Amino acid sequence: MVLYDFNGEVGIYLDDGLRKNIDTKIIPDLKKKEFDVVFAVTGRERIGKSTFAQTIGGYIAKQLGTNFDMSNICMTPDELQKRIEHSSKNEVIIFDEAHRGMSSSRSLSEVNNILKNLFMEMGQFNLCVIVILPSYFMLDKYVAIHRTRGLFYIYERGRWVYYNEDHKRMLYIKGKKNMDMNCMKFPSLRGRCYTKTPLNRELYIEKKRESFKNSENTGKRNKYITQRNILITYIVKKLKQTQVSVAETLTDHQCPITFQDISLIIAQNSDMYPESSSFKS
Repeated sequence: MVLYDFNGEVGIYLDDGLRKNIDTKIIPDLKKKEFDVVFAVTGRERIGKSTFAQTIGGYIAKQLGTNFDMSNICMTPDELQKRIEHSSKNEVIIFDEAHRGMSSSRSLSEVNNILKNLFMEMGQFNLCVIVILPSYFMLDKYVAIHRTRGLFYIYERGRWVYYNEDHKRMLYIKGKKNMDMNCMKFPSLRGRCYTKTPLNRELYIEKKRESFKNSENTGKRNKYITQRNILITYIVKKLKQTQVSVAETLTDHQCPITFQDISLIIAQNSDMYPESSSFKS
């Protein structure tokens, strides 16, 4: 193993074999014109994925001479997209929504689209993006096979194995159907991961807590909007109230909504009460 210091944190352990591969393969590539590197880090919950990603992210940033702090950690797809779009050259950006398990299909779809659609930005600024997720097979085929440089699989606490481009391609093809990470022999590049990272743990926990809070608020807001839209559709299509009268009633109760917004809501819920007609005036 080797030690490195960063951000005032001293004695951060990194596996020596991994360090050699980063120094000889990853750093030179990130210094090339319009070249990016995307890594996936996967493994079951609470096994140390975030700690490991921060350790290698900090080392890569140190070797590139770039900033690496809590602003380099993104916990929502929106935050990841904005961070990539406003990045500086040679930055390391970690997408860490593993604490929520990437449980929503919307979140997973957005991450896949970001990695596909922001290819030019990532290459232009020579970014290193590390995506932490519970399962490698949650990535779509193009991202998993063509957009990631390699896969780190933490198979037990403190131990990882690395799949290069050929190995992860075989893994995805063989294991996707049954979500089976053990469908082939582990590659030869493997090592240990340790508990100390270049980032302040208290600040990381606070950011994670805020992300949870914001996620809960967003979920509640989306739920209330869905309930509102269903009720408006019911009132117009089933109770035969006009869209204008609904808009006027809501406005009278200090909850203004435009006639155009109601029309859009009705159109989006056209599968509700298809036998009913909508009266507009």
